[in-house]
Amino acid sequence: MADNKEYYSVDNLSRIKRNIATSYLYFEDNYKRFRDFRRFVFCESVTEDQRAMLRRLNRPATEFNILEAFISRLLGEFAKQEPSITVSPAEDAPIPTELCKIIENNIRHVMYDANKNSFAYEIYKDLLSGGFSVAKIWTEYASPMSMEQVIRWARSFDPTLCGFDPLARASHKGDGAYSFELFPVLQEDFEIMYPDLRVEELEYLRDIEGFSWTYEDSQQRKTILVGEYYEKKKRKVKIVKIANGATMPLSEYNKLAKKWEEMNILEQIPVIVSRRTTELETICYYKIIGCKILEYRETDYTYLPHVFFDGHSIVLSRGESSSQSYQMTRPYVYHAKGIQDLKNFAGQTLANYLQNQVQHKFIVKKEAIPQEKDYLAALTNPQRASTLVVNAFYENDPNQNIPDPIREVVNMPAPPEVMAAFQVTDPTTQTILGSYASNNGQNENDASGKAVIATQSAGNAAAMPYVVGYLAGLNQMAIIHTNLLPKYVIEKGRKLPVMDNAGERDYQEVNSANKPALDYGDHALNVCIEAGVNFQVQKNEALQQITALMQASQEFSQFMNDDETLPILVDNLTIYGSDRLKEAVPKWIQKKAQMQQQQMQMQQQMAQQDPNMIRAQTEMMKVKQKGEQDQVENQINIAKLQIEKELAQAKLMEAEAKISESQVNQVIRLEEGETSRFNHSIDNATKIAELEYKEHQKGIELHDQHLKHAELMHNIEQSKNNKKEE
Repeated sequence: MADNKEYYSVDNLSRIKRNIATSYLYFEDNYKRFRDFRRFVFCESVTEDQRAMLRRLNRPATEFNILEAFISRLLGEFAKQEPSITVSPAEDAPIPTELCKIIENNIRHVMYDANKNSFAYEIYKDLLSGGFSVAKIWTEYASPMSMEQVIRWARSFDPTLCGFDPLARASHKGDGAYSFELFPVLQEDFEIMYPDLRVEELEYLRDIEGFSWTYEDSQQRKTILVGEYYEKKKRKVKIVKIANGATMPLSEYNKLAKKWEEMNILEQIPVIVSRRTTELETICYYKIIGCKILEYRETDYTYLPHVFFDGHSIVLSRGESSSQSYQMTRPYVYHAKGIQDLKNFAGQTLANYLQNQVQHKFIVKKEAIPQEKDYLAALTNPQRASTLVVNAFYENDPNQNIPDPIREVVNMPAPPEVMAAFQVTDPTTQTILGSYASNNGQNENDASGKAVIATQSAGNAAAMPYVVGYLAGLNQMAIIHTNLLPKYVIEKGRKLPVMDNAGERDYQEVNSANKPALDYGDHALNVCIEAGVNFQVQKNEALQQITALMQASQEFSQFMNDDETLPILVDNLTIYGSDRLKEAVPKWIQKKAQMQQQQMQMQQQMAQQDPNMIRAQTEMMKVKQKGEQDQVENQINIAKLQIEKELAQAKLMEAEAKISESQVNQVIRLEEGETSRFNHSIDNATKIAELEYKEHQKGIELHDQHLKHAELMHNIEQSKNNKKEE
């Protein structure tokens, strides 16, 4: 907790509230569109204004939702997706491959745990129905009694209560200066959480217009917005690159050098290769309400913990000027709202026609109505099978006949345009959404598996921009995860949960002797998450291709039925119980290998007990022994020949050596003569030099004597002159 009052000041609170309000107002249209379309798709496609109009027209407020089915189909297909995760070291980063694999499998495990709470499913539902979503990443203790921290992923409960810096340009908005999330808390609960804080003087509004930190809901409950605000604080830091390729701040290098010295490591610490000054970011955390900053701290995060998942947004300009641009998020069914309204209108018109349809069956003249109860029952209850009898004459007077005493009521059919409009909305919706898979099987010509797969693939491709936005946000989540691992998984011998590509879960030990250590720095790893190949449609297509190739090629059929390639065939099955098949295949392969081994052992035992086989083996042993004996004798003969050859060679070399020895002696004698002459010359020259040196020394000594004598005579003369002067 920071003690600096600057961070808790009123000015700082005003600045943070201004940033939150600016972000909220910038994205307000997208928030409203998110809520409206979620309600339009999942709740009711007839608005309150439309219901009021229908009540005035006395028409039924029926609705015919055709959009949720398209979203549900895409969600069902997305639920089978498994993204492909790749973790690799950054350029010149000395990170072993084993550590990269552990981190990759740990990310997969964390995603698996998050998906237990429908993390990916709910985010993709937000993208399709609302146009965007928000997720967050944080650290916490594994349990109330644990001392180890873990990293969690989750979808924000309400994406419309999250916001980002309007100047952010990346798809995930991680390049912005701040992000936040607001939590509505009832006043009673807030007073329990913060009993020392007075909130009675807060002003409560009836609703939220623009942005307000306190309000009263429809049930007149007082609600306070609590905000978690994360902001980047930049600082300049000196960084160095050392000889082993690692890059770190200079302060960390100095700590490493001090630790190196304390541990008395004989090996020299890697020297600094290059250094420079860079700008690093620290993420600061604020917890605020409308009138006070409740908490402040500087976190270990390098990235903002909130991640924006963009569906298929577009950047537009306000007015004619291109300088004022804004981001417009759009749900998958954005352009299908009109066709849904047309579907409802046509259906309501048909329902109104049926509701107002005349229920009478006959038109009977008053004079023709009989008085007998049995005859009246046939007219009043037309559903009862009986004979219809009416009067043909007025008061039974044959002279006063009643013309057309009874005739049927003919209902006017509904206008054909209404029925045509109602029916045309379905194919029009498919055209607008680019999804054609919902009518598979209606046409007999499309009954083949290839035709079904082709139409399903087309439907998936139309929604692929939303998958791309989801993967971009997911990639940012993985980058933040890898950055937090070495900061919070620091215990020695820590068991890190992992999950491999096959879905097998395990624990991998790290930060201990002979085990990978999570000691890499920021930006030392590259993370890439791409769309996997486990869509059900793609599995069906792969299975179709495999079976076709197996039918076309017998060798390929044998290859696919091999023990090593059979699991690939089973992985592409989408039938009921395919998961149990995957588990059974390795066991069956192992059992098959054991049976083959037992069969071979039984055959060997039976063969050993057969007399003919025993005799054959005896003969084979004799032949083998004879062959081995012949081979030994051949080797002995070869060795003798080799020895004789080597003796002859030695004698030849001895003769050559003798000849060479005489030649060498002769050369040595010549060299000795030359050396003697050379030594004699050197001795003479040395003696001459010594004589010259002695003569030279005598000359020097004689010169010194002359100098001393001259100096003595000069001193005597000087002494005489001094006496004369006295």
